[in-house]
Amino acid sequence: MRAALALAGGLGVFLCYEAVVGSDRARRPRRPPVPARLVPGVPARALIGVSAGAGLAASVVALLFVGSLAVAALAGVAGVAAWPIALRNRARRDARRRRACWPEAVDLLAGALRTGETLPGALGVVAERGPEPLCPAFRRVVADHRLHGDLDAALVRLAEELADPVADQVSATLRIAHRVGGRETIRVLRTLGAFIREDLAVRAEIEARQSWTRVAARVAAAAPWLVLLLVTTRPEAAAAYDSGPGVVVLLVGAAATVTGYRLMVAVGRLPEPHRLRPPVLRPPVEGGG
Repeated sequence: MRAALALAGGLGVFLCYEAVVGSDRARRPRRPPVPARLVPGVPARALIGVSAGAGLAASVVALLFVGSLAVAALAGVAGVAAWPIALRNRARRDARRRRACWPEAVDLLAGALRTGETLPGALGVVAERGPEPLCPAFRRVVADHRLHGDLDAALVRLAEELADPVADQVSATLRIAHRVGGRETIRVLRTLGAFIREDLAVRAEIEARQSWTRVAARVAAAAPWLVLLLVTTRPEAAAAYDSGPGVVVLLVGAAATVTGYRLMVAVGRLPEPHRLRPPVLRPPVEGGG
């Protein structure tokens, strides 16, 4: 039994290693692969491999310390879901960090245009001296424009890459300024920067006041399972969870925990602004008809 558990734990670690290291190897698929991105920015192979390895390792650890197959199976399911959830949470944190940098980037754009820079030159200023989370995206816009000469398409790709409502607004403003020009671009950018700052300040204040909701949700979700771990230190209690009623209790408890946690988080989460569709800008018609 111990040899089988050690083998299963080693297999879980190997799956995690192979998913992370093997995803970097260039291979030609002989048939259409599974969707390349089950989580944005993460190869499907790495996601599936690490999730499977984490689930297997969690099952082995639970079986060693608890001794219940039902609890070990539930721990395996939690291990499989842990990494995708962590990746999505990290993506949300990165999005919030980028959103907090937009006022500075917009001010740099407006300041560069005010000093007489062209629009591509103003984008280059942000790419070189802008906030670090946004610099790589602006560098790609500048490189894309230099390579293809189409600033409008480069700005559309900027909005699609960042996938943020503020990026959509800035991209649409710059595209219109590039197509039709106008003296109001600087004023519009400064107004947009002030609006973004005000929105971020209000959101930060509301999130600070609602932080207790997230803490309460985590405590309420973790407390029953901590009690379960304490109860299963007794062999007879651990064996009870392998019976039919024990499995039902575990499944109902897991469903209630997940549902309650999701509801509490949904209550405390602010609604995200909707993204804008990129406007279709047609070249002006020359001559009269």
